[in-house]
Amino acid sequence: MVFDNDGRLVSFKGKLIHSLNKNEHALEMAAPVHENFGDADGLINDNASVKKRTDLLLLGDHLGDLEMSDGLDYETRISVGFLNDNIENNLSQYRKAFDVVYMNDAPMWGVVKLVSQMLKYPYYAISF
Repeated sequence: MVFDNDGRLVSFKGKLIHSLNKNEHALEMAAPVHENFGDADGLINDNASVKKRTDLLLLGDHLGDLEMSDGLDYETRISVGFLNDNIENNLSQYRKAFDVVYMNDAPMWGVVKLVSQMLKYPYYAISF
């Protein structure tokens, strides 16, 4: 992002990941990632290690966000939906589409707990 002298965002540098291109192609546009958490020396210049991962945690606030995993080669996907608008009319659809649904601008504690369980039980012996 590029800001002017007053701190206002005036433009974006590089390629932008947005709601219409959040899929496997976004990996090509993403910044390089660290192979190991907290390891600044572990910087890699491509996203090959991300593409090799077979487990996926997908977070979205729209049914269309489920398409973010299209084209990815994964074994396990856990999808978390955030339903904030028109809850009565959309809840049934969200429950069918997402593995977990949080409502009313729920805090991220549920997702943090889910990730903690995933790390503790690597074979996803998790109850929802």
